[in-house]
Amino acid sequence: MRQASRVPYLGPLHPLADVARNRCRAEHPKTTHRLGGIGCGRCWERVIRADERVVVELGLPPELAVDPHLVDHVAVERACAGDPVRLTKAERRAAVGRLLASGLTSAQAAGRLGMSGARISAFLPDGEVAA
Repeated sequence: MRQASRVPYLGPLHPLADVARNRCRAEHPKTTHRLGGIGCGRCWERVIRADERVVVELGLPPELAVDPHLVDHVAVERACAGDPVRLTKAERRAAVGRLLASGLTSAQAAGRLGMSGARISAFLPDGEVAA
């Protein structure tokens, strides 16, 4: 059984989690101690530092302003596949629409996205009711 990370920030919802996981699995396939079940401390540090270097080299602000209407289609695709990802309101709306268009009921879409029936109702097209 995997232990919960003592550093909850370094878990599967971290923006660099996939990069850290891939790096650690490639470089340390036998490592059993992975922070947040993702990667060892060395791999986490390397990907975080590399990300910081890109920010500095490109002159980006340390924290980018988030456009609430921007939809990360990769995040939506992962959520629709059942992966636990954080979605913005616009992305949740896109994910619900995509799942309903694929033939799932609103209840099935809610389950896939880890949402309650009441919560998914806010993202249904006008006039539809959560099944």
